[in-house]
Amino acid sequence: MAKKKNPVETSALAGGVSTGFDEAELLGERIARYGVAHARTLNMLEHLRGVPSDPQTVRAAAGLASCGNYLHFREYFTVGKVRLHNAQFCKQHLICPLCAIRRGAKSLGAYLARWEVIRAEHPELKPYLVTLTVKNGEDLAERQNHLTKSLRRLLDRRRNFNAGVRGSPWTELCKVKGAVYTLELTNKGKGWHPHCHMIALAPSAPSQSDLSAEWLSVTGDSMIVDVRPITGDPAEGFMEVFKYAVKFSDLSLADNWHAAQILKGKRLLNSFGLFRGVKVPESLLDEPLDDLPYWDRFYRFIQGEYQFTGESGGVELQDTDQRKLVIVKPANLAATAHLPGGRRPDSDGRPPRSSR
Repeated sequence: MAKKKNPVETSALAGGVSTGFDEAELLGERIARYGVAHARTLNMLEHLRGVPSDPQTVRAAAGLASCGNYLHFREYFTVGKVRLHNAQFCKQHLICPLCAIRRGAKSLGAYLARWEVIRAEHPELKPYLVTLTVKNGEDLAERQNHLTKSLRRLLDRRRNFNAGVRGSPWTELCKVKGAVYTLELTNKGKGWHPHCHMIALAPSAPSQSDLSAEWLSVTGDSMIVDVRPITGDPAEGFMEVFKYAVKFSDLSLADNWHAAQILKGKRLLNSFGLFRGVKVPESLLDEPLDDLPYWDRFYRFIQGEYQFTGESGGVELQDTDQRKLVIVKPANLAATAHLPGGRRPDSDGRPPRSSR
């Protein structure tokens, strides 16, 4: 008898992408996590500066050098929310953990929003986390290509059967009405390990044993499949799909750079059915909360961590109807306040008592 699988319900899965980090009280944790990621980015930068130079390496290093050196947050203190308002990103998510975090968060938000719509329209559907793997190997390009082609054959079976193509075999994925999936890889010293994580929406769980047999017939070398329900907050399960495409903690810098060269330009995030057509924003910044007062908070990466600086001058909203902004230079304020109606912060840098 197959071992019963636990449902996906804990944030321990995610590692790289988390929800709830727009809460003001969690800003410190968020900044610390970004700091760890950016430190790894700088290690990669030093690695690239030490390898033989070519145009691709030079471009990658230049992007990393300018990425994430400062962060500008806006805290909307009346609602306890924080948004990343400004920063410079290299968008090289395969070698830059900070950009990978931001990219994963944007993807997570977009697909969770679609899931809320789907759930309202199709209450019978439930989310399941499906994982498909192939046998480890030393040749990353070959193993990644093997995973991609195998997955394509399995999805073609689903599409052809549902379309009524004669002779097309049934697959457990025929139960799935929509899915989003990512291709990921790790290497823990036993060869490259490409695998696929999929959020599958179905009225009942795909059979793990049947899907395993189908996967073996497609791959010829692997029957390792995992299917488990996502319970509780769906964001926790979705995070497993939208974390890093490359698990940085499992790779040396040299292996990380090699993987990035192999995977560059390949489509690692895909969807079908009810999840098709979701648009993930290009910008890695957060959407602002319009018409709310806010604090500006500035951080710079100094001595291995993001440190609060407050070094920029601020702006004060003088006329909310005309959105007229006037530059002011507060003295030694920890953050710059922007308040509707032209109000100034108190001398301690906090909003006037009437708005606290």
